[in-house]
Amino acid sequence: MITALIEAYIDPGSGSLILQLIVGGVAAVGVALKLYWRRLRGLFRGRSGAEE
Repeated sequence: MITALIEAYIDPGSGSLILQLIVGGVAAVGVALKLYWRRLRGLFRGRSGAEE
């Protein structure tokens, strides 16, 4: 079996980009939950959110 040694380097800019992607993703999920909270709550309670 042939194995290759791969050396990768992640510079500080790449780490910052990854951190921004994670924080942005969490923020986007929070905003989506805020916008659709009544619909989600109604879905789990068995009613539609439009009735309120």
